[in-house]
Amino acid sequence: MSAPKADSGLKKSTIHEAAKIAGLSIASVSRAINNKPGISEKTRKKILGICKDLGYVPSTSARELTGSHKNTIAISLGPHDFYPSRYLGMLWPSLSASIRNSGRNLLPVSFGDVDLEQVGGAILLGITNNDRRIETCKEIGLPYVCIGMNEGSFWVAPDDFNGGREATQHLVDKGLKNICFVTPTTYGDGYQFRHQGYMSVMASHALPVRELRTGAEPLGEIAAYRYFLNIDEKLLESYQGFVCECDETALGVIAALKDRGYLLPEDFSVVGYDGLPGISDDLTTIVQDTDMIAARVASMLGQAILREHPVGSVVPVSLKLGKTS
Repeated sequence: MSAPKADSGLKKSTIHEAAKIAGLSIASVSRAINNKPGISEKTRKKILGICKDLGYVPSTSARELTGSHKNTIAISLGPHDFYPSRYLGMLWPSLSASIRNSGRNLLPVSFGDVDLEQVGGAILLGITNNDRRIETCKEIGLPYVCIGMNEGSFWVAPDDFNGGREATQHLVDKGLKNICFVTPTTYGDGYQFRHQGYMSVMASHALPVRELRTGAEPLGEIAAYRYFLNIDEKLLESYQGFVCECDETALGVIAALKDRGYLLPEDFSVVGYDGLPGISDDLTTIVQDTDMIAARVASMLGQAILREHPVGSVVPVSLKLGKTS
């Protein structure tokens, strides 16, 4: 399973490297590779020479777009790589249905591997600060919608602040005081509003804010499992409950606690976030309304295509009680 991911990472890194070496944008590299207008012949030859030296080969998705596909909407999982995503798996049925009902279809892509001027729009997941995909869309005038807050863009996002509050308040209502926020990322990288919701509840009850960063390599749940399997026993038992940034992290935490001989929720309470189908059945978690997210994304995509003024939309979330709290 590791080989395909490594190959995908290689292809993705080379197109960015080609753009960096040429001193040009990813969009310009895409135009050169796909023999599209907008750059000089001298620049085209320069880019193609760089790509040849790097061994860059366009992806399968890029080869599918050999002509104009204005009814095709490119969906990108993140700014750096194309990888299997449980979150997209949860969102896909609702999102593909909503986009199809608008007369369009979805194509998952590694951003930069396809000629974006041949598609009708883009949906961007995994938004980060100074996201290069947004810059590329604006540069070529491609309508796009972000799943995640982004000022100056059309965006749809779950209500992460109140979701973080609900998750934390649930544990406070159970009488817990030593509650820790567990994240695989650096604070502020994608899920800061969930963290802020946690901090808000802790501060309102004059409780100590505590955080553990597990890392995300090779996968979030494995990293969380290893971290909690090896954490000092005295430090671990100073906590009573854990609010996890996402369901994968929660699953890693739970597996490690059980392997160490602890019981849930007798010894610890754990709350996840996202409500991923199949893996969160027994988990207390914050559930996202995928149908509402998808409907609003499809609606905003239509607005973006009509060049209306960008707006954002927050979608409510809800607490689902399980066996872990």
